Amino acid sequence: AAMAKSPVHLVISDYFMPEMDGLHLLHYLRSNPQTQKTGFLLITGKADPAIINKGKQLGMNNYLAKPFQTADLKSAIEAIVGRL
Repeated sequence: AAMAKSPVHLVISDYFMPEMDGLHLLHYLRSNPQTQKTGFLLITGKADPAIINKGKQLGMNNYLAKPFQTADLKSAIEAIVGRL
């Protein structure tokens, strides 16, 4: 609801979160006309192919496996929004 009022260009979400995992958040964003085109970067400590494939099916733009370096995060973001 807050994103519909103040749109953002990119959401960076961990896969494991309390109450809702990152794929549920992605599904919610893609289901809402105001947020369906928002860039989405999934951070995960478990780069399970099933999680990654499901994310791609839902419209995930990119993912990054933990642990990662700052340069890795920058590259993953730039792949979505363009060069920073």
